Amino acid sequence: MFSDALLPEPKLIQEIDDSFQMVEISQNDGIFFNDKYTKVKLIRKYIYEMLLKAKDHLPTGYNFIIYEAYRPLASQITLWNEIIEKEKIKNPDMSVDSEDFIALCDKFVANPYRQGSGHQSGAAIDVSLIDDNGVEYDMGGQVRGFENTAEFDCPDISKEAEKNRKILNNALSEVGFVNYPSEWWHYSFGDRLWAKLTGSKIAIFGKMDL
Repeated sequence: MFSDALLPEPKLIQEIDDSFQMVEISQNDGIFFNDKYTKVKLIRKYIYEMLLKAKDHLPTGYNFIIYEAYRPLASQITLWNEIIEKEKIKNPDMSVDSEDFIALCDKFVANPYRQGSGHQSGAAIDVSLIDDNGVEYDMGGQVRGFENTAEFDCPDISKEAEKNRKILNNALSEVGFVNYPSEWWHYSFGDRLWAKLTGSKIAIFGKMDL
């Protein structure tokens, strides 16, 4: 599974003018929100405008549904603690203080005490596709379904799910988003993960805690 846990950090953060401004995800804009994982509907204005442009690249009858965008530090710490407890049970012989164990956990949840998550910058989204009736398309697994079908290129999904993942990817990549290969649902622009995946020497957006 791909992990950026041990890759070097981009050395610079460069904020785009006015990009710090946060807005709420609004169904009035045709962007839907599922509060299964969070009630926080905040996203960077710059990222939201990109998402609205990406809508134009979806086929008729397809719509974005966002499960999470901006994530406060406290929420990231909660997720980190949960994954530590889960991996401790699965790997009882590993020291929880070891770099190997930390890197293992970091594959699933970004370490809030180090590089943190792109969600903390408001520049990452967990996103899926729904039809005009609000029914989610077959994506080959649930958002945050950390099973063997989570990787974007997983061979063990149906042709329909494979097609839908490509529709999602094509629409978002058309405007500049990149996918985190280990999670078919995770896309970002301008955060440290985007910088690493694109080869950029700088990350545009840094972490914040509102």
